[in-house]
Amino acid sequence: MIGMGLLMELALYVFNKQDTKHLATLLMSAIHSFSPETRMKCKDDYYTLMNATFSCIVQDDDSVSFTREELSLDINYCISITIFSHSPEEALRVIFQAVNKLTAHLDKDVALTDSASGVIFLRSNGQLIINSHCRENPDIYDWPFDALEGDFIEKDMAGLL
Repeated sequence: MIGMGLLMELALYVFNKQDTKHLATLLMSAIHSFSPETRMKCKDDYYTLMNATFSCIVQDDDSVSFTREELSLDINYCISITIFSHSPEEALRVIFQAVNKLTAHLDKDVALTDSASGVIFLRSNGQLIINSHCRENPDIYDWPFDALEGDFIEKDMAGLL
């Protein structure tokens, strides 16, 4: 098959008390550590980070209220992530590693969701919670949970979001 293959849509929810540029720069720094070929473009406070396997869009929008309520998280930004690779494992590993690095700079809650699987993992009040449903049923993807730092608990979050 020729073409882009499978597109994977993820959303990274975070709390950022500074402006969009600050968040985009923090994310770029975190991703760049693991994927130095990543580039960032900015247009009208709309930041796109892109490399060969995925892209992230950081913008100030208020699309987080549903997720904030549904997951009871202290979040105010949604970073859209699109993975366009035949083998998403490399991109997922970079993203998981970048999230570790990013959360060291952001002291609030974090959640990573997938349009197909729902919640993949979240950090609430400093506690990392992995969706055991994703871990036990790797429907399409083998999530690189081993790349996440810190102690975690598992909870079945199937059906959330």
